Amino acid sequence: MTLYSKKTFGYYSYVILRMLLLLLMSFLIFAPLVVMLSSAFKIDSQIYDFPMRVIPKTPTLENFSQLANRFPLYAWNSIKLTFIIVIVQLLTATTGAYAFSKLQWKGRDLVFMFYVASIMIPIHSIIIPQFLIVRNLGLYNTHMALILTGAFTAFGTFLIKQYFMTIPDSYTEAAHIDGANDFIIFFKIMLPLAKPVFATQVILAFRYFWNDFFSPLIYITSQHLKTLPLGMSDFTNEFYTYKGPQMAASLISIIPVMIIFLAAQKYFVQGVAATGLKG
Repeated sequence: MTLYSKKTFGYYSYVILRMLLLLLMSFLIFAPLVVMLSSAFKIDSQIYDFPMRVIPKTPTLENFSQLANRFPLYAWNSIKLTFIIVIVQLLTATTGAYAFSKLQWKGRDLVFMFYVASIMIPIHSIIIPQFLIVRNLGLYNTHMALILTGAFTAFGTFLIKQYFMTIPDSYTEAAHIDGANDFIIFFKIMLPLAKPVFATQVILAFRYFWNDFFSPLIYITSQHLKTLPLGMSDFTNEFYTYKGPQMAASLISIIPVMIIFLAAQKYFVQGVAATGLKG
């Protein structure tokens, strides 16, 4: 066997091995989605069949019909809250990122270091003082409690700041020479140039708050204020969990996230590449 043929054999072996690993990883990722899709159209007794049938023997829409009562309201609450929180987070994160990246003021780097360090603090460790503040403000069992506690994001500020740092200071300096103030520079120069990182932050924030179960569980008690993840607990009691309706609700709940991601995918990839975000 010649050296050329050996290299060719090794190259194709590497390609085949890589493809097999990718197929295995794809299977591990998509298998739960396939199970969820299949279970959404099965009655509960068929979900636990072994071996599992991917295509239901007798498909049914009964699981979806059980969602017609309250889940449209839960979905509306989730849509409303998620969009409001994402918009508020964009406002606070972009203005903070601009202040930390393009404005010069005493103690800026120290304040930024402590602000970013708050990422390392688990939400569960501060939930009690946060809950007391919300209750003392009279916001317990209101959507405003979720908006207030989700209004700021240290990670989003860090992410956008890293992108703003890639924009040359000569742009802002030229604008200052032309008489523009910081508000004009922020809205007319920085924001139009930062679409990729905005898309990245929107996708990350939307996915997090759309799927958030913990915060609504702490602050919401009224049935009509529940979000979609919290509303899924309606199908669980101390004796039994109704898997079929839960799978149907889960199937519906992933649709908005997929739409947001596909709509902003191009900018998301650009934003991740520009900021050096890994993972």
